[in-house]
Amino acid sequence: MQSGKQIRLHRIWKHERAVIIPFDHAAYSGPSEGIEDLRRLTERIATTEADAILVNPGALELIAPVLGGLGVILRLDGGFTKFAAAPTDYRTMCPVENALTLGADAGIVFTFVGTPHETESLERLGRTAADAGRLGLPLIAEILPPSLLNNHFGSSMFPTPKADNVFEETLAVARIGAEAGADVIKTRYTGNVEQFREIVRQCGVRVLVAGGPNLNGTDEQLLQLAFDCVQSGAAGIIFGRNVWQHPKMEQLIAAFCAIVHDEESVQNALKLLR
Repeated sequence: MQSGKQIRLHRIWKHERAVIIPFDHAAYSGPSEGIEDLRRLTERIATTEADAILVNPGALELIAPVLGGLGVILRLDGGFTKFAAAPTDYRTMCPVENALTLGADAGIVFTFVGTPHETESLERLGRTAADAGRLGLPLIAEILPPSLLNNHFGSSMFPTPKADNVFEETLAVARIGAEAGADVIKTRYTGNVEQFREIVRQCGVRVLVAGGPNLNGTDEQLLQLAFDCVQSGAAGIIFGRNVWQHPKMEQLIAAFCAIVHDEESVQNALKLLR
Protein backbone atom coordinates (compact mmCIF):
# COMPACT_ATOMS: atom_id res chain seq x y z
CA MET A 1 0.00 0.00 0.00
CA GLN A 2 1.35 3.42 -0.94
CA SER A 3 2.47 5.84 1.77
CA GLY A 4 -0.37 8.31 1.17
CA LYS A 5 -2.97 5.71 2.02
CA GLN A 6 -0.97 4.44 4.99
CA ILE A 7 -0.61 7.91 6.49
CA ARG A 8 -4.29 8.72 6.08
CA LEU A 9 -5.44 5.37 7.45
CA HIS A 10 -3.31 5.96 10.54
CA ARG A 11 -5.29 9.14 11.23
CA ILE A 12 -8.37 6.95 11.59
CA TRP A 13 -6.82 3.77 13.02
CA LYS A 14 -4.91 5.37 15.88
CA HIS A 15 -5.60 2.11 17.72
CA GLU A 16 -5.83 -1.44 16.43
CA ARG A 17 -9.59 -0.92 16.07
CA ALA A 18 -11.51 2.30 15.43
CA VAL A 19 -14.63 3.89 16.88
CA ILE A 20 -16.22 5.98 14.13
CA ILE A 21 -19.33 8.15 14.44
CA PRO A 22 -21.18 8.74 11.15
CA PHE A 23 -23.63 11.59 10.71
CA ASP A 24 -24.03 11.71 6.94
CA HIS A 25 -27.69 10.67 7.18
CA ALA A 26 -29.31 14.01 6.29
CA ALA A 27 -28.30 13.72 2.63
CA TYR A 28 -30.91 10.95 2.39
CA SER A 29 -33.48 11.82 5.04
CA GLY A 30 -33.01 15.48 5.89
CA PRO A 31 -32.39 16.56 9.51
CA SER A 32 -33.09 13.99 12.21
CA GLU A 33 -33.14 14.11 15.98
CA GLY A 34 -29.57 14.34 17.18
CA ILE A 35 -28.01 15.88 14.05
CA GLU A 36 -29.80 19.22 13.94
CA ASP A 37 -26.64 21.15 14.93
CA LEU A 38 -23.63 19.54 13.25
CA ARG A 39 -21.06 21.95 14.63
CA ARG A 40 -22.17 21.37 18.23
CA LEU A 41 -22.35 17.61 17.66
CA THR A 42 -18.79 17.59 16.31
CA GLU A 43 -17.56 19.62 19.27
CA ARG A 44 -19.06 17.06 21.63
CA ILE A 45 -17.61 14.06 19.78
CA ALA A 46 -14.19 15.75 19.65
CA THR A 47 -14.07 15.74 23.46
CA THR A 48 -14.24 11.92 23.49
CA GLU A 49 -11.80 9.19 22.50
CA ALA A 50 -13.68 8.49 19.24
CA ASP A 51 -11.29 8.10 16.33
CA ALA A 52 -13.16 9.56 13.37
CA ILE A 53 -16.42 10.80 11.92
CA LEU A 54 -18.20 10.21 8.60
CA VAL A 55 -19.76 13.29 7.01
CA ASN A 56 -20.92 14.81 3.72
CA PRO A 57 -18.84 17.44 1.88
CA GLY A 58 -21.10 20.35 2.82
CA ALA A 59 -20.99 19.39 6.48
CA LEU A 60 -17.20 19.18 6.48
CA GLU A 61 -16.94 22.80 5.40
CA LEU A 62 -19.08 23.75 8.41
CA ILE A 63 -17.40 21.65 11.10
CA ALA A 64 -13.75 21.89 10.01
CA PRO A 65 -12.82 24.46 12.71
CA VAL A 66 -13.99 22.18 15.55
CA LEU A 67 -12.71 18.77 14.41
CA GLY A 68 -9.91 18.55 16.97
CA GLY A 69 -8.05 15.29 16.48
CA LEU A 70 -10.88 13.45 14.73
CA GLY A 71 -10.14 11.64 11.49
CA VAL A 72 -12.49 12.42 8.60
CA ILE A 73 -14.22 9.95 6.31
CA LEU A 74 -16.02 11.78 3.52
CA ARG A 75 -19.15 10.57 1.73
CA LEU A 76 -18.35 10.75 -1.98
CA ASP A 77 -21.74 9.74 -3.37
CA GLY A 78 -25.49 10.17 -3.10
CA GLY A 79 -28.31 10.89 -5.45
CA PHE A 80 -31.65 9.67 -4.17
CA THR A 81 -33.53 10.54 -1.00
CA LYS A 82 -36.40 9.25 1.08
CA PHE A 83 -38.72 11.13 -1.31
CA ALA A 84 -37.67 9.07 -4.34
CA ALA A 85 -40.40 7.04 -6.02
CA ALA A 86 -37.89 4.24 -6.60
CA PRO A 87 -34.24 3.67 -5.73
CA THR A 88 -31.52 4.13 -8.28
CA ASP A 89 -27.78 3.77 -8.03
CA TYR A 90 -25.98 6.52 -6.21
CA ARG A 91 -23.96 8.99 -8.26
CA THR A 92 -20.57 10.54 -7.58
CA MET A 93 -21.18 13.80 -5.70
CA CYS A 94 -17.61 14.54 -4.65
CA PRO A 95 -14.70 13.38 -6.85
CA VAL A 96 -11.60 12.01 -5.14
CA GLU A 97 -9.62 15.15 -6.00
CA ASN A 98 -12.19 17.33 -4.21
CA ALA A 99 -12.17 15.03 -1.17
CA LEU A 100 -8.42 15.51 -0.84
CA THR A 101 -8.80 19.28 -1.22
CA LEU A 102 -11.36 19.26 1.60
CA GLY A 103 -8.92 17.37 3.84
CA ALA A 104 -10.51 13.91 3.97
CA ASP A 105 -8.55 11.01 5.41
CA ALA A 106 -10.69 8.46 3.55
CA GLY A 107 -13.64 8.37 1.19
CA ILE A 108 -16.70 6.14 1.27
CA VAL A 109 -19.16 5.04 -1.43
CA PHE A 110 -22.32 2.97 -1.14
CA THR A 111 -22.41 -0.07 -3.41
CA PHE A 112 -25.75 -1.70 -4.22
CA VAL A 113 -25.64 -5.44 -4.85
CA GLY A 114 -28.71 -7.48 -5.75
CA THR A 115 -30.62 -4.52 -7.19
CA PRO A 116 -31.38 -3.63 -10.84
CA HIS A 117 -28.49 -1.15 -10.68
CA GLU A 118 -25.85 -3.59 -9.47
CA THR A 119 -23.65 -3.35 -12.58
CA GLU A 120 -23.53 0.45 -12.52
CA SER A 121 -22.88 0.46 -8.79
CA LEU A 122 -19.98 -1.96 -8.96
CA GLU A 123 -18.52 -0.13 -11.95
CA ARG A 124 -18.70 3.12 -9.95
CA LEU A 125 -16.93 1.47 -7.01
CA GLY A 126 -14.17 0.18 -9.29
CA ARG A 127 -13.73 3.53 -11.01
CA THR A 128 -13.61 5.39 -7.70
CA ALA A 129 -11.14 2.83 -6.29
CA ALA A 130 -8.87 3.44 -9.28
CA ASP A 131 -8.97 7.21 -8.77
CA ALA A 132 -8.45 6.84 -5.03
CA GLY A 133 -5.50 4.51 -5.56
CA ARG A 134 -3.86 6.90 -8.00
CA LEU A 135 -4.21 9.81 -5.57
CA GLY A 136 -3.53 8.02 -2.28
CA LEU A 137 -6.97 8.24 -0.65
CA PRO A 138 -8.18 5.14 1.24
CA LEU A 139 -11.60 4.02 0.00
CA ILE A 140 -14.36 2.38 2.04
CA ALA A 141 -17.14 0.44 0.32
CA GLU A 142 -20.42 0.47 2.23
CA ILE A 143 -21.96 -2.75 0.95
CA LEU A 144 -24.84 -4.59 2.60
CA PRO A 145 -26.56 -7.91 2.02
CA PRO A 146 -29.53 -7.21 -0.29
CA SER A 147 -32.04 -8.43 2.28
CA LEU A 148 -31.01 -5.64 4.70
CA LEU A 149 -31.28 -2.67 2.33
CA ASN A 150 -34.84 -1.79 3.31
CA ASN A 151 -33.98 -2.17 6.98
CA HIS A 152 -30.91 0.03 6.64
CA PHE A 153 -32.68 2.84 4.78
CA GLY A 154 -35.88 2.57 6.82
CA SER A 155 -37.85 2.06 3.63
CA SER A 156 -39.78 -0.45 1.56
CA MET A 157 -38.51 0.77 -1.81
CA PHE A 158 -35.97 -1.97 -2.50
CA PRO A 159 -37.23 -5.13 -4.25
CA THR A 160 -35.23 -7.37 -1.95
CA PRO A 161 -36.33 -10.88 -0.99
CA LYS A 162 -36.18 -12.25 2.50
CA ALA A 163 -32.71 -13.67 3.13
CA ASP A 164 -32.30 -17.40 3.34
CA ASN A 165 -28.86 -16.95 4.89
CA VAL A 166 -27.66 -13.49 5.95
CA PHE A 167 -24.20 -14.87 6.73
CA GLU A 168 -23.70 -16.16 3.18
CA GLU A 169 -25.07 -12.92 1.71
CA THR A 170 -22.75 -10.80 3.86
CA LEU A 171 -19.75 -12.99 3.13
CA ALA A 172 -20.41 -12.63 -0.59
CA VAL A 173 -20.97 -8.86 -0.71
CA ALA A 174 -18.00 -8.09 1.54
CA ARG A 175 -15.65 -10.06 -0.70
CA ILE A 176 -17.21 -8.53 -3.82
CA GLY A 177 -16.46 -5.04 -2.48
CA ALA A 178 -12.88 -5.96 -1.64
CA GLU A 179 -12.36 -7.53 -5.09
CA ALA A 180 -13.56 -4.28 -6.70
CA GLY A 181 -10.74 -2.39 -4.99
CA ALA A 182 -12.05 -1.15 -1.63
CA ASP A 183 -9.46 -0.79 1.13
CA VAL A 184 -12.11 -1.16 3.85
CA ILE A 185 -15.58 -2.72 3.90
CA LYS A 186 -18.48 -1.32 5.93
CA THR A 187 -21.30 -3.83 6.43
CA ARG A 188 -23.72 -5.14 9.03
CA TYR A 189 -23.00 -7.68 11.76
CA THR A 190 -24.56 -11.10 11.12
CA GLY A 191 -25.30 -11.94 14.75
CA ASN A 192 -22.75 -14.70 15.22
CA VAL A 193 -19.12 -14.18 16.26
CA GLU A 194 -17.73 -17.26 14.51
CA GLN A 195 -19.59 -16.51 11.30
CA PHE A 196 -18.46 -12.90 11.23
CA ARG A 197 -14.88 -13.94 11.97
CA GLU A 198 -15.05 -15.99 8.78
CA ILE A 199 -16.35 -12.96 6.86
CA VAL A 200 -13.40 -10.91 8.12
CA ARG A 201 -10.95 -13.68 7.22
CA GLN A 202 -12.24 -14.20 3.71
CA CYS A 203 -12.76 -10.52 2.95
CA GLY A 204 -9.03 -9.85 3.19
CA VAL A 205 -9.30 -6.13 4.02
CA ARG A 206 -10.43 -4.25 7.12
CA VAL A 207 -14.13 -4.72 7.96
CA LEU A 208 -16.13 -2.11 9.87
CA VAL A 209 -19.50 -2.93 11.43
CA ALA A 210 -22.34 -0.49 10.78
CA GLY A 211 -24.85 0.13 13.54
CA GLY A 212 -27.89 0.40 11.29
CA PRO A 213 -31.22 1.78 12.54
CA ASN A 214 -31.65 2.78 16.18
CA LEU A 215 -31.87 -0.55 17.97
CA ASN A 216 -34.03 0.86 20.79
CA GLY A 217 -32.45 -1.74 23.03
CA THR A 218 -30.70 -1.58 26.35
CA ASP A 219 -27.26 -0.10 26.82
CA GLU A 220 -26.01 -3.58 27.61
CA GLN A 221 -27.27 -4.87 24.24
CA LEU A 222 -25.50 -2.04 22.41
CA LEU A 223 -22.25 -2.71 24.22
CA GLN A 224 -22.59 -6.44 23.67
CA LEU A 225 -22.84 -5.77 19.94
CA ALA A 226 -19.59 -3.80 20.05
CA PHE A 227 -17.95 -6.54 22.14
CA ASP A 228 -19.01 -9.23 19.67
CA CYS A 229 -17.60 -7.17 16.81
CA VAL A 230 -14.24 -7.02 18.58
CA GLN A 231 -14.30 -10.76 19.24
CA SER A 232 -15.03 -11.41 15.56
CA GLY A 233 -11.93 -9.55 14.39
CA ALA A 234 -13.69 -6.50 12.97
CA ALA A 235 -11.51 -3.42 12.48
CA GLY A 236 -13.95 -1.28 14.41
CA ILE A 237 -17.49 -0.02 14.68
CA ILE A 238 -19.23 2.79 12.83
CA PHE A 239 -22.36 3.58 14.88
CA GLY A 240 -24.44 6.69 14.24
CA ARG A 241 -28.10 6.82 15.26
CA ASN A 242 -27.51 4.60 18.26
CA VAL A 243 -24.91 7.12 19.46
CA TRP A 244 -26.17 10.64 18.74
CA GLN A 245 -29.74 9.79 19.70
CA HIS A 246 -28.57 8.42 23.06
CA PRO A 247 -29.26 10.63 26.11
CA LYS A 248 -25.69 10.09 27.38
CA MET A 249 -23.78 10.27 24.13
CA GLU A 250 -20.33 11.08 25.51
CA GLN A 251 -20.54 8.36 28.15
CA LEU A 252 -21.71 5.84 25.55
CA ILE A 253 -18.77 6.69 23.29
CA ALA A 254 -16.44 6.25 26.27
CA ALA A 255 -17.93 2.81 26.88
CA PHE A 256 -17.55 1.85 23.22
CA CYS A 257 -13.93 3.02 23.25
CA ALA A 258 -13.21 0.96 26.37
CA ILE A 259 -14.44 -2.15 24.55
CA VAL A 260 -13.10 -1.45 21.06
CA HIS A 261 -9.76 0.13 21.97
CA ASP A 262 -8.96 -1.71 25.18
CA GLU A 263 -10.96 -4.96 24.93
CA GLU A 264 -12.78 -4.13 28.15
CA SER A 265 -15.68 -6.33 29.23
CA VAL A 266 -19.29 -5.27 28.71
CA GLN A 267 -19.91 -5.13 32.45
CA ASN A 268 -16.92 -2.88 33.08
CA ALA A 269 -17.83 -0.64 30.14
CA LEU A 270 -21.36 -0.33 31.49
CA LYS A 271 -19.97 1.40 34.58
CA LEU A 272 -18.97 4.35 32.39
CA LEU A 273 -22.66 4.96 31.66
CA ARG A 274 -23.74 5.22 35.26
